[in-house]
Amino acid sequence: MLAEASRDEPADGGHHLCHTYVLLEEPRDTTFVRRIAEAGGHIVVRPGSKRLCDLVEAADVVQVEWWNHPLVYHSLATTPLPAMRLALWVHISGLGQPLIPAGLLAEADRTLFTSPCSLEATNLLPLVEARPEAFGIANSGFGFASPKRRVSPRHPLRYGYLGTLDFIKMHPAIFDVIDAMDGDIRVAMWGHLDPTGEVAARAAAMRYPERIRFEGYAKDPRAVLKGIDVFFYLLSPGHYGTGENALVEAMSMGATPIVWDNPAERSIVRHGRNGFVVGDVAQCASLLDRIRQNAGEVAELGAAAAADMARSRTPAKTLGVFAETYARLADYPRQRRDFVAALGRDSRAWFLSSLRADPQEAGRRDSAHLLSESRSKGSIGHFRACFPDDPSLAPSVGSEPWQTSHRRDETRTVAS
Repeated sequence: MLAEASRDEPADGGHHLCHTYVLLEEPRDTTFVRRIAEAGGHIVVRPGSKRLCDLVEAADVVQVEWWNHPLVYHSLATTPLPAMRLALWVHISGLGQPLIPAGLLAEADRTLFTSPCSLEATNLLPLVEARPEAFGIANSGFGFASPKRRVSPRHPLRYGYLGTLDFIKMHPAIFDVIDAMDGDIRVAMWGHLDPTGEVAARAAAMRYPERIRFEGYAKDPRAVLKGIDVFFYLLSPGHYGTGENALVEAMSMGATPIVWDNPAERSIVRHGRNGFVVGDVAQCASLLDRIRQNAGEVAELGAAAAADMARSRTPAKTLGVFAETYARLADYPRQRRDFVAALGRDSRAWFLSSLRADPQEAGRRDSAHLLSESRSKGSIGHFRACFPDDPSLAPSVGSEPWQTSHRRDETRTVAS
């Protein structure tokens, strides 16, 4: 997990931004760490409390990359951090579970969401209405720079999916749609597949299992996406993604997307303009049968998708949002932040802050990964792995930590 501190340093009579990146755990993949260092960034891995406080004190702006990672909660709530100017870049939607803690956003000087869909999160509406100037959008998904896309149709059309092969992210009806088609197609699916998992089992149980090809991990996503005409990207309604990098990258390469009618995807795909948005299995199967006979329409929408991504989903556009944010915050006073009040005092409270208040919500599909011991992102298993000796995470007799009748009022700090 990463937090970023920015500091202005004089250079040749002017100023330039110096970035220090704080990683709270050892990076599993050092590719981007090396690229950040080569670009002049300073990287600090697993600093102690004093070192972290020194970095915060030296920074003009502290930016926290937020999702519900246990170590981010821990660093904010247990470290006696000095006064700071605080920006948040939020990498989950907050529409379902995990929630974005409203109390944390109330403590920030400015919050940037990775998708405008987060502005619809019900627990955040009072904050957004009270301080609209404190919120903005900074996309985190960027397209590939690609040559001019062909507009002539390709026969037969090539269909593909690239991303997480798990029903935590994929819509469980994705194979039903392909089975329901009258026409025969082949869909290539790229990503890590558990051969003993639910996705593999559902695909094997299809009436027409030959319509699916699992291709494995895509080492060169750009090359894979260049060969796809229809990007078949049906995601679960409860997924917590926002930037949807794979979707943006596919569209930037001229692939025409088909997506489910979810808020994050709707903020990227405009039905009939740069792709298709569908609402149920029958509608999607009918659409697939129709476009199979209309390759020209697919090529035109793919070209529009590439143009839209080249205009709206670029690093330069996001950098402009950050430059404006840093310039604005430079005039703000440094303040101490009450992260304990915003997030809670222990691991149990931190975990609960990502769940809905109603204990009966524990049965919802969008909470399944959070209640898992599999150590998936922000799950109870992830928290217990990070804090194995924390008694607040130990199951109480006859209940688990999320089964509680007491929750903080997350919007109580709106007026502060």
